[in-house]
Order: sequence, then C-alpha cells, then structure tokens
Amino acid sequence: MGARFKTKARPLVVTIFGTRPQFIKLAVLWRELEVRFRSVLIDSGQHYDWELAGALHRETGLRLPDFHLGVGSASSAAQIGRVADALDSRLSRLKPDAVIVIGDTSTTAGGTIAAAYRGIPIAHVEAGLRSFDKSAPEEKNRIIADHLSRWRFCPIRSAIAHLRREGLREGLYGVGDLMYQHWLEHSSLLASAALPRGVESGEYYYVTAHRAENVDAPDRLARLVRILESLDRPVLYAVHPRTKRNLSRLGYWARLRRHSNLRLLPPVPYTASLAMVAHAKAVLTDSGGLQREAYWSGVPCLVLRNVTEWPELLACGGGVLVGLDIDRVRSALSRRWRRRELPDRTFRSRRPASAIARRLDLDLLS
Repeated sequence: MGARFKTKARPLVVTIFGTRPQFIKLAVLWRELEVRFRSVLIDSGQHYDWELAGALHRETGLRLPDFHLGVGSASSAAQIGRVADALDSRLSRLKPDAVIVIGDTSTTAGGTIAAAYRGIPIAHVEAGLRSFDKSAPEEKNRIIADHLSRWRFCPIRSAIAHLRREGLREGLYGVGDLMYQHWLEHSSLLASAALPRGVESGEYYYVTAHRAENVDAPDRLARLVRILESLDRPVLYAVHPRTKRNLSRLGYWARLRRHSNLRLLPPVPYTASLAMVAHAKAVLTDSGGLQREAYWSGVPCLVLRNVTEWPELLACGGGVLVGLDIDRVRSALSRRWRRRELPDRTFRSRRPASAIARRLDLDLLS
C-alpha cells in the first residue's frame, strides 16, 4: 500500500465504481474528493470490456484506480456477491472512514453490503430514484444502497420525497446530478463535433439498448429488432457487447448488418455519444443517462421501457415511454414535441461534486 494511504492527517474515503455511467459521474467527483481526503478508487471490473471502461480513463481524465477487483461478467446476484467478497478484504486492510457508492448497479449493491457489514459509513450518490418496478435489478440495488447509507445524495427533489415515504428522514441531501455537471463541461464542444461519415445533423435516430429486460429475453430482443428495421431514417445503433452476443446467438446480427438504414457501432466514446445525442432527430434508449442527455440537448427521447426513474422528464415533454411496442414508437416519432424547462432547482444544480465533497468533509471532520 502506498505511503499516501498511511498518513492519518485526513479522513480516508474509498469510492467503488465499475460501470460506464459510474466512470462518468466519478470523473467530476474524484478531484473534489482528493482535495479534501485521502482518496482510494476501487474499480470492481463489472464493465471489463476496454471499449466500455478502459478507454474512459483516457477520455474523462479519471485517474487509474488504486485497486481492481476483476469481478467480470455474471448474473446480478453473482456479481453482487463477488464485489462484496473481493471488497471486504480491501476494506479490512484500508479501514476507511467512509465508502462512496454510485448509482444502481451490482457494484453499488455489492459495495454497500461490504461496507455495511464492516460498519463503515456509506454515502450513496444518486440516491432516491425509483421506477417502482421491484422486479428490476436496478430498483433492488437502489433500495439496498439507500436504506444502508448514512448520506443519501439526491439528484432531483422528488428523490428526497421517495426516501421520506420509505421512512428515511436523516441524511437526505439534494445536491443535483453529477452527469449534468459533466454534460455542462462538454456541451460547448457538441455543436462542432464530427459525426460519422454519411449522416447529417437532425436526420438520423440514435439508439442504445442494454438492459437485461430488453436484450436477454429472446422474444423482447426480437421486438427490438423489428423496431430497428421499421425506422424511417438512418439509424446509428451503439451496440452493447452483451447485446451483440445475444443478437449473434439468435441470428439477428447478420440480418441487421444487411439493413441499409442501420449502422451498427461498437460502444461509442462518451464525448462522441453526447454529440450523437445532440445532433439526432430523436433518441431511442433504455438508458437513464441518455434520457437526461437528450433532455439537456433538447432532443426527443423514446424510452424503450414501460417505466422510468425520471418521470419528470416525460411530464415536461422531454420524452415518452414506448416500451418495445412498434406502434407506440411510430406514434411518438410522428408527434409534435413541446419541451419545457423542468422547474427543479436541485436538478439544475451546476456543481453537485462540490456539494457532495463539502458535506462529507463537514461530517467526517466534526
């Protein structure tokens, strides 16, 4: 262990992450942490593919982790167990003053469980979001993290209301969305960003789909394929590695590659993805992150789910739930969109990273 972890001058804070959205959120938080604390970064390895994870260090400026757990691909329950088991031994040696978990992934739940059983105070970043679909792994992970945390850093005002309804009254902080801070730092570059050759701004659809509910069940994946084939404009489809494996296994990959309107892309670098969102005619996605990025860019978003953790974006005209229903997709693409500003000061906070670090600093030094 390096000398910088041995000094007792400042509190020691461990942040556990491991998926692409967590890289992006941590990219605006880690420097704030390292100004105030002895900071240890631990990558779970949940996103083990270089295109999903490794390249993000170079692109976002996030420094390399101090430890890598290498949990790899598995079912949600297996990943949670692997993260908790591998992290437990690290926490035993490090003895941190706090553990930070981010979002709603297996890494979030595994990190929470490991810290809770060691009696280490937990800070959950992006707390309080709810889809109210308890069958979803992400919803279970959020509930685990929220109910075991000491600090619950919420990105939007409604998240605080959700937590209060669940009986949580203390440690609730409306700080804003780390993804918004990151988007603001890159938004000036989007107007002039280069698009893939052969596509014009405002004349294509940008598509992502990665949730297990959509891409692991053969019948639902078939419905996604039919939607892709039905779209009336050029399509840029950024394909998650697991989705590609399933498409290939079921014989859809070669079929989609032959479709003249479809361009199948590997996972897209983050800044390039922001640009593709900003210049699209519409975004079709099951990603919570892209729902917000489309809203901030003023681009209509068709949510390929029947529920969302961000209903406020739908209410103000930023998106619509279409599931995998081809008729709902067609109807949404033909509608007239009227987007309004979301009147939520928490959601519009521009410096959530500073607010999180300040709150931890105050409590850990008191």
